[in-house]
Amino acid sequence: MGFGSSLPPLPPAAPVTRGTPRGVAIHIGLNHVDPAAYNGWDGALAGCINDANDMKAISEGLGYQASLMTESQATSSAVISAIGQASRSLVSGDILLLTYSGHGGQFSDVNGDEDDGQDETWVLWDRQVLDDELYSLWSQFAAGVRIFVLSDSCHSGTVLRMLAAKELFQVSQKTKAEPKFRVVTREDREKYFDSDPKIRAMCETVQWLSGPSDRAVIQATVLLISGCQDSQLCADGSANGLFTEKLKQVWSNGAFSGDYRRFWQDIRSMMPMNQLPNYYVVGASNPAYEQQKPFTIGGPGGPGTSGTTTPTTRRTLRRGDSGPDVTYLQQRLQAHGHSVSVDGIFGGGTESQVITFQRTRGLTADGIVGPSTWQALESTSSGVPSTPSTPSTPGGGTTTPSAPQTHPTLTIGSQGPAVRHLQQLLIDDGAAMVADGFFGQKTASAVRAFQTAHGLTADGVVGAATWAALEPPGSCKRSADELVTV
Repeated sequence: MGFGSSLPPLPPAAPVTRGTPRGVAIHIGLNHVDPAAYNGWDGALAGCINDANDMKAISEGLGYQASLMTESQATSSAVISAIGQASRSLVSGDILLLTYSGHGGQFSDVNGDEDDGQDETWVLWDRQVLDDELYSLWSQFAAGVRIFVLSDSCHSGTVLRMLAAKELFQVSQKTKAEPKFRVVTREDREKYFDSDPKIRAMCETVQWLSGPSDRAVIQATVLLISGCQDSQLCADGSANGLFTEKLKQVWSNGAFSGDYRRFWQDIRSMMPMNQLPNYYVVGASNPAYEQQKPFTIGGPGGPGTSGTTTPTTRRTLRRGDSGPDVTYLQQRLQAHGHSVSVDGIFGGGTESQVITFQRTRGLTADGIVGPSTWQALESTSSGVPSTPSTPSTPGGGTTTPSAPQTHPTLTIGSQGPAVRHLQQLLIDDGAAMVADGFFGQKTASAVRAFQTAHGLTADGVVGAATWAALEPPGSCKRSADELVTV
């Protein structure tokens, strides 16, 4: 078959499952890299191997089949092979836990998939692994597989950012040592990386071979909690990195009882403002996975889940949410005798009453209103019917059906003017992206974030309800040529 010939795409295979879910864990930690591979730079750090060992202890204690890769073991080929082997062995319902602790870097984007013109990297023993490569690996996992990635590393950094960060982090009083950050500075990048034509050629070749990350078709669900925002730095330490240190405190030897988002929020609440962990999901939508207790091996609805299989039409609510669903929640709390203001805002007072309600009903007292809490809230209470009612709006009315859809339904793989129009609306709403007319993973992530913020089902599919939230009735400026191809 010639390189120019093509075949029609195969339909997605039905998910393969096994009776008992399986957990595989890969833990990577590098306090140094090979100077011979980085033009003389060894990237010395202190706490990364400790991070990897501590995360391995957590995963093994939970029943994962865990492997450890440190220093010279953590070559690009070994890491890629380990992830690739996991993609071949894991089936729907299984989970891969992947943790990385080391330097994070950037390399100039050549295949046009990065809004800021930079690909993020993990700095491994012999070379940098680019985010394009990781996206390509995620696309090899079967539908229904859960992937949880923890990255205690920086993804960008300049000399100016380094100097600013040194003023924000306190220097150790015991050692008087300069604070260290897990970032390849611009100075080091120019001195050791960009000046070496072999390094540049290798990174450019990898980008072209992997293809644009935004166009990778990912059927698994990949959940990433990283140690900081792309524009921030991760602090190193002699025992652990700051992010891993706080993660361990929140996990509290398994005493933590919330879901993944609450896990991220609790870690974030313990971090300084100049190092705020990021929460990011790519691939297939899997709300039940996100609602599990972190590191749970049992698949959503199966053994070991922190949620429930009880059907519910109510969306999961937590502190920071707002809107008609929160108003209805507050009304249900009042009906059960709890003192709470009905203002449509899920603040500390509402959270406190939810926790009290959960404790009285023998539920997990985490302040998150999921299926089991909704079921209890909508049970019969004094003077209140047991039949669930329609959530009230803050103005006292009821929610109304969405207006007829005037836009095409969009999802991953869609392209054309309608996608470009969607992307511009998301940019106007604050999303950091480029309106290129292709609906890839980054667009899907921005859509899910918008849907979550507006109380919609966060499935990444842009249907009538999402269009109505993006463009309220009367504001649509759809052009005659707004068509879509899939």
